[in-house]
Amino acid sequence: MDFTPLEAAHLLRRAAARGRKEEAEALAELGLKGAVERLLAPPALPPDPELPEKPGEAWEPLTAWWLNHWLTTPTPAAERLVLFLHGHFTSELRKVRSPQAMSLQNQTFRTLAYGSFRDLLFAVARDPAMLLYLDNAQSRKEHPNENWARELLELFTLGVGHYGEEDVMAAARAFTGYSVDEKALKAGKPRFLFRRAWHDPGKKRFLGREVEGGDEVLEILADHPATYGRLARKLLAFYFAPNPEPALEAEVARILKEMGFREALAYLFQQEAFYRARGLLVRSPVEHVVGLAYAASLREVPRAWIRALPAMGQAPFNPPNVKGWEGGRAWLGDTALLVRLNLAAGLKGPLDLFVFADGEGLEALVRPEAQLL
Repeated sequence: MDFTPLEAAHLLRRAAARGRKEEAEALAELGLKGAVERLLAPPALPPDPELPEKPGEAWEPLTAWWLNHWLTTPTPAAERLVLFLHGHFTSELRKVRSPQAMSLQNQTFRTLAYGSFRDLLFAVARDPAMLLYLDNAQSRKEHPNENWARELLELFTLGVGHYGEEDVMAAARAFTGYSVDEKALKAGKPRFLFRRAWHDPGKKRFLGREVEGGDEVLEILADHPATYGRLARKLLAFYFAPNPEPALEAEVARILKEMGFREALAYLFQQEAFYRARGLLVRSPVEHVVGLAYAASLREVPRAWIRALPAMGQAPFNPPNVKGWEGGRAWLGDTALLVRLNLAAGLKGPLDLFVFADGEGLEALVRPEAQLL
């Protein structure tokens, strides 16, 4: 397969959601393998965010912190994977009420994204934002809360059909005592705390195995093939196409289990089918504002654009529910599309749309192709 600047532009759109012509040309000179290696370099970390004490005032600066990092980082592919994980392991600032916990979760996704899913799953089970969002921080042996256990099985790992209600209850009992240090949380330094006195130490039957604590539940889920089949379907729907071939799905699931996200993406990005799958994904509002700001050579995403994200259907750190964003054509309703198209009205100066969209000038931004990855 020839790897020309056109293929490199497609790779930039799908892997990083931003890019310019000179970058596509430079990647093409590296060849396909070299380009993928460069894009999947270890993530650069953003500076610690400056956040207000009042959670009600934190959404805009928190969102600006992340998107401005995405706009300027030398490793934008890591940020698109962070967005995938944010939509998979959802948490909401509105409920968590701690912007520090939300930024910590965002950093956890970034630092562990290219590693094994097992390590990421263990980190999420101890993540303060997740513990607060799904009510496990207050789960005691006398009254085990099932929210975290249920979503862990239904949305984060196995999926419906691979477990029963008795498994949810057993997992809920196993995770009693997984909590948050409240003093540290109030001081703006959220951290995990295991409350032994709250934990149910009895034996539980989970997926046919005897377990006691939450870590044993996580080990079973991290080894279960259904976890990786479901994860592969979601990953391919995010990066490749809504209905991938079963053989590709099976191979990505295998790589995810054995080697993790980075190697799964490296494999996908080197498949010829990946470069034939053009225009099949709708660019999300977050990807649209970052990509457009990058095409316009802005150093920050305009605050007006960040404030417009909810009207476009995607407010980072505040997904609509625990399932995350539906995405796809849902991004392109009449109102959301009009807001999206209006972003270009205030742009001044040259636009490099080689990666962002086909064509030149503002008229290229209103074409249907400009809404796609």
